[in-house]
Amino acid sequence: MAESMRLYRAPLVLPVASPPLSNGAVLTENGRVRAVGPYAELRRQAEVLPLAAEVDYEGHVLIPALVNAHCHLELSGLAFLSREWQPEPGDITGWIRRLLAARQERPADPDAALLALARLFTGGCRTVLDIGNDPASAEIGRLFKAEVFFYLELLGFSGAAQDAALARLAGQPAELCCTGHALYSTGPELFRALKKRAGGDSCRFPVHVAESAAEEEFLAHGGGPLRDFLVERGLDLTAFRPPNRSAVAWLDRLGLLDEQTICVHGVRVSREDISLLAARRSGVCLCPGSNRYLGVGRAPLPDYLAADILPALGTDSQASNHGFSLWHEMKVLREDHPGVEPATVLAMATLAGARLLGREGETGVIAPGVSSALLAVECPTASGQPETVLEYLTTAGEEIRLEWIE
Repeated sequence: MAESMRLYRAPLVLPVASPPLSNGAVLTENGRVRAVGPYAELRRQAEVLPLAAEVDYEGHVLIPALVNAHCHLELSGLAFLSREWQPEPGDITGWIRRLLAARQERPADPDAALLALARLFTGGCRTVLDIGNDPASAEIGRLFKAEVFFYLELLGFSGAAQDAALARLAGQPAELCCTGHALYSTGPELFRALKKRAGGDSCRFPVHVAESAAEEEFLAHGGGPLRDFLVERGLDLTAFRPPNRSAVAWLDRLGLLDEQTICVHGVRVSREDISLLAARRSGVCLCPGSNRYLGVGRAPLPDYLAADILPALGTDSQASNHGFSLWHEMKVLREDHPGVEPATVLAMATLAGARLLGREGETGVIAPGVSSALLAVECPTASGQPETVLEYLTTAGEEIRLEWIE
């Protein structure tokens, strides 16, 4: 109905997929963006329309909603781990041991997960790709304002463990998206079955890839702390033959790399790996806050960008991150890569995630037809140059204050 038309004006509008608009505006109708452009132009259009309201967001900048492309809401009840304990740099297996022990002691807490989702939404995140090990976690956010795309993650590296996971997979409802964890925890046969099930456009295929030196060593030589950890967990590795390939190359050899695959973390990758990801048109999601907490290194963002790959951003879980918002991820990323343009970093937190999830026509940009669920972010430099505003947005972290436009 025309009565629902609203005009929102701000000193600066950042559509992300198109150039910044000084003294810009967004015209919405029935929950959709009808137009975005200079305020004077849209105001003239509005004069002949039955406008329901006009809102002036002086001191703010209008941007798209944020997209969290990798999250584990199920682990939110274990947030105390990142507050109370700091692993030795790069000790991924030490952190996994501590995490598994905590999960045994404390049952999953749906309330903590919902509160975590509310925290993301309050921080401007509308869309979340969530990964969990319990099918019941698919109910998190079912009636919440944020969009939650849940994936059941299956583990089973070899032998009886892989057989049990395959049997579990066969029992899942067809509408439930499923994926594997990583190349050191999900076996080749299970990975292939998961990838076959994920065929089509309804499900993506997120996988933890090249996160740590321990993973790199295990795939190259079959030894190191990850082998010790798996043996400690009771896995029989006598038949395991290391592929002597990088994680990316091994995924490709297994037939798992394509445009539906999302490689999460992507820290320990070579330029050859990145070229392969680009050739396969696979997605990449970086989690700089989690990588910093675990001390596993920094993803080579400039190399990704040089290969025309725009990675998305994810928070990972509260159990492995001192912060829990896309603003925190942008700030850490800027600290890790000060040479990367702020506009690129904002695009990673919006447009890139929407693309990975196939939601670019709905969110992640400000353009005609997308959802009118947008953000008005307070900015002390809102009337300044776009470069100054972008610098603030990508470095302020969780000090950011915003309002939802819906």
